[in-house]
Amino acid sequence: MEFSKDAINQFVESNLSNFSINGSGWHSLIRDMLYEFCIAGWNLDEKVFGKEKFGGLRCYVSSPDEALNKKIQEIKSKYIRLSGKTCEKCGKEGKGRFVNSWETTLCFDHYFETINILEIDNDDDVKINGKYVFNTNEISRIEIRNSYRQITLYISSSFTDKEKTFHFARWEPNFYLLLNSIPQHLFSNEDKTYIKSMFQNLKDCEICGYKSVFENRCVRCLKESWNNSLLEYYDNKLEYIKEIQMDLFIDEDDDEKVRQFDRSFEKLPDHKFIFNDEELKKYKKELQEMDL
Repeated sequence: MEFSKDAINQFVESNLSNFSINGSGWHSLIRDMLYEFCIAGWNLDEKVFGKEKFGGLRCYVSSPDEALNKKIQEIKSKYIRLSGKTCEKCGKEGKGRFVNSWETTLCFDHYFETINILEIDNDDDVKINGKYVFNTNEISRIEIRNSYRQITLYISSSFTDKEKTFHFARWEPNFYLLLNSIPQHLFSNEDKTYIKSMFQNLKDCEICGYKSVFENRCVRCLKESWNNSLLEYYDNKLEYIKEIQMDLFIDEDDDEKVRQFDRSFEKLPDHKFIFNDEELKKYKKELQEMDL
């Protein structure tokens, strides 16, 4: 059955609002999908519904017509794949991300908007994304979780008896700068000893190029320092550092882009990546072949 252009356009636009999504970035994908439904032979009187789930587009329709249903399922699968590469907010190229434990698909700019960039100035004022939130002297107590990777700060106020609560985690730029700025008397003796030891005994990371290694692991890039146990997977230290540096450079999850805003650790002035362009090209090709 053939439909007029006006009938198809009306079907597409009327069903677009039946999709529960987190922005307008997928509108073009949904329109294209609905158009393909029409071309495949979908009954224009049948409404189509869908939503975002686990960072991907989901469409819950089927047809009792076996041949048509096969076409519809193929179209749906196509747009599920495309949605996983498209920012939900703006429609630009995106990636799967975790934001506050939720899966979502965002471009880097919209992903970056979800991240707290911490700043601590010389007066111990703390800002989040440029906005003042508290002074470290206002911290009344602290909770440390997940082996010093997450903290909860309770902020007292002279205007109310109720404390404000702030949660921070290590993936937020300048988390460790904040941790090192908290008044020492708020920590337990055990925590105080550990934190003091960490900041006083940081070693150079040969991978990312910062003075940020503690207990054989970089607390900035999270990579393990070279040790003999890695000989099970790598022929030598040079091979290991080179491969992990290439992973950082490729930056598949944009972690290193975010870390560029972190000032918690001293940058090593003479650090360099030890791979060359040809090695990087070969490594990227190997990764692509593994994904096939």
